[in-house]
This record gives sequence, structure tokens and C-alpha cells, in this order.
Amino acid sequence: MNKLFFTLLLSLVTLNISQAQSNHTFTLLSNWDDDALPIAAPGWLSLQYSGCWGIAVNGREYAVLGGAEHVLFFDVTEPILPKLVGKFPGSANTVWREFKSYKDRVYAVSDGTNEGLMIFDMSHAEDTIVRTYWSNEHFQAAHTITLDTTSGRIYLNGGSASQGIIVLDVSQNPDLPTFITHAVFQGGLLHDSYVRNDTIYASSGHAGYFIYDMKNPLNPVLLAQISTGGYNHNSWLNTAGTHAYYTEEIPDGQPIRIIDLQNLALGEIETAGSFLDKFSVEGGEHTAIPHNVYISGDILFDSQYEDGLLAYDISIPTQPVLLAHYDTHPQNIQYNQYHGNWGNYPWLPSGNIIAGDMQNGLFMLKLNDGSVGTKSPENQLSVQVSPNPAHDLLNIKLQTSSIGVWSWKLSNAAGQICSTGKESATETSIQIAGMPKGLFFVEIRDAEGKAAVRKVIVE
Repeated sequence: MNKLFFTLLLSLVTLNISQAQSNHTFTLLSNWDDDALPIAAPGWLSLQYSGCWGIAVNGREYAVLGGAEHVLFFDVTEPILPKLVGKFPGSANTVWREFKSYKDRVYAVSDGTNEGLMIFDMSHAEDTIVRTYWSNEHFQAAHTITLDTTSGRIYLNGGSASQGIIVLDVSQNPDLPTFITHAVFQGGLLHDSYVRNDTIYASSGHAGYFIYDMKNPLNPVLLAQISTGGYNHNSWLNTAGTHAYYTEEIPDGQPIRIIDLQNLALGEIETAGSFLDKFSVEGGEHTAIPHNVYISGDILFDSQYEDGLLAYDISIPTQPVLLAHYDTHPQNIQYNQYHGNWGNYPWLPSGNIIAGDMQNGLFMLKLNDGSVGTKSPENQLSVQVSPNPAHDLLNIKLQTSSIGVWSWKLSNAAGQICSTGKESATETSIQIAGMPKGLFFVEIRDAEGKAAVRKVIVE
């Protein structure tokens, strides 16, 4: 079953950490999900998707999404209608796939045994995407990949780089990596890393956070380190390079922490603050788990597993302000870790934001604050759905006098379609007597492509 939802559904507007209100919202442009795709092993995780990335070439925009057995490419130039334009099989069924881009190439790694590195040529992407390289010559597996777009160096974290990081070079030939070194770091195994100006900011799991000068990759120089207490998972620097923001996946409930880098030249770094926003589920608090953070301009985008995607204003680096929240995983009611939003990509020229949900697939979002991207397309459909909660009948009313034929689709929280219909009048009623209690979604779309989605509780 392929589910492609077109909507401009405004998400919940929440309070920031100082309890001041924000009127910024995320707009959902589309969601692509294919239930026919395989589930990643181990099966108890129920993951179909993993990391995501983006790239703009030839005036078009593309999203990349990791599947359990495939690397998936989408043309998202028209964000309300993402098109699957590439589906490349890997050699392993794996939970973890991650990506980075350099020039007009996409580089893919996985934790799957012996899968190595894949390179995809996007230079003719409107017509074709070519996998130009697939080899485990230099390494068998990597948990994450970091790419310095200035030097053309690839840094491979985890997997085969058990005591540090494997460094490759693609500056001379983007389709033929050459081996530089396997650098051993004091922090040992890296889960992930961030690079800027030949400096590596290493998220080294339980060992903490380490910063290395890599101008000479054969001789890494430790600049500073700090013990972070939990499992240091990922980090990103603000534009000015004065502060780093890191996540800790383990134990549950660790906030995003801020590191002051302004005295790094003296070998001194220190914690400058932290922040964590929780969202209620069924009337109670849950344990939030920030997973991956990325920064575009003065906005930090936090993929927070079951909570979905959060955006923060970090123009004052130590005083983040929560701008917007969009839940990519509304069916979750247990908050038991490996469900929800894995990662995001906020740097497309259009300002549209790519987000990947482990169970619900690809999301295209827009932050409605005017500082990221351009004005959203005017394709929102004005609809009234009542009552809510509903018992026997669900009434749909399109608030327009000229509509033509339009369609509706009722789906449960797992994405399974319960009923569909087409109408010509502006009002209709759906029979829901006998349906199980719980959360449902009504998708309404008119003949012109305008659409809306409404959440409904059936009691």
C-alpha cells in the first residue's frame, strides 16, 4: 500500500523554554510511505526507514531516504508531490543507512555487513541517477558518514573504524575514493562527527565529546575534550562556530546540551546550557529523546524520535527558543525509543525541509516564519470535520461554493485505509459505527489538487 498525503496541516504551536509563546508553525507539504517495503532486521524494531539527506542539482531538489534494503531517491521539486525516481538495493537488510553529499554526488553507508560505500552521480538526475561506485575495499561497514565539502575528505564513523575514524579522499575523483588513514582517537569509537575547517567534533558515545585538528590526518591533534555523561550521539555547530549542540541518545530523557567553543584555541571548552521540550501523550508526560540535530542559519532542527521535528531559534546561542513542532509519528502511544523521526535536512534552496520517520517514511515540511525558504503554495483546502470526538457519523463540509468532484479517505493511526469515497456535493457523512476506538485521519482532496488532513478521535 502506497500512502501519499498532500496537505498543508498546521502543527501544534507550543511554548518555548522560557514559556514565551511562538506563532511559528510547521506546514506539512506531503508524506510518502510504502508499506510494501521490507522491515529492517531485527524485526522487533519494526523499522522501514532510517537516515535522510537532500541535494539540489540542475535546478531541481531531491531527497534521499534509507530503506531496510534500499536507498530511495525522490524528486521533491514539487514538494506536495514527491516522486520516487530511484530505488537501489543494498547487500544487507539493515536498520542503519546514512548519507552525505559532495558536489553533485551522494555518498551512502550502512551498518550492514560488507556493504561498504555507495556513490551516486546526480549530475543528470532529471533523466537518470547512476550508482558509479559500490565497494567495501576500504571498509566493510560504517554507522555514520561525515563529509568535508571544502577538502573533499570523507570521515567514516563506527563500524569498521572501531578505534577512531577512517579517512578517504574524493577531491580528485568524486567517484573513486582513495584511502588516507585509519586514525586512532583517544575517545575510541565514534558514533558520529561534525567537521569544519579540518577540525573534527567527535561524538564518541560514552567516552564523551572530543575535538581534533585534522589538517594532517596522519597526525590528529587533540584540541579539547569533555565528559558528557550519557551516550554522545551527534552534534552540529552554529554558523558563527562559537557553540556546538549535541544530543545523547542514552539514557532516555537527556536534553540537548550547548558547548561554548570560544576558548577552543586555549584548549578550553565548557557546557553553557541545555534544553529539552516534552510533549504530553494521553494526558501524561513521556521521556523525550533528541536524536539528530542540524542547523541552518539561526535555526536548529531537532529530530526527536516519537515527538517528530522541533525547530529552535538559536540567534542567542545559549537561549534557544522553541519555534515549531511537527509530530511525524502521531500513532505512537508508548514512547519506547526506536520509533519516529530519525533525521532531517533543512538546507534545500527552496527552504523546504526533509524529514525521515522510521515507520512513516518521507515528510516534506515548511517552517512558516519567513526566515527559512519562501512562501508556501496556496493549495490548502478549507474543510470542517465534525463532531470530534465522533461516535456513529463523521460529517465533512467543504467551505466553498464551487468544488466539483472531490474525494475523501479515512485511515487509522497505523496508516491502514478504512474507507474511501468520492462526492460532488459540498457536504457528506461517513458511517463510523462499529469502528474501533482510537485516532484516525481524514484526508480530503479536490479536483484541483487542494487538500487537507484532519485528526479525528473515534469513541
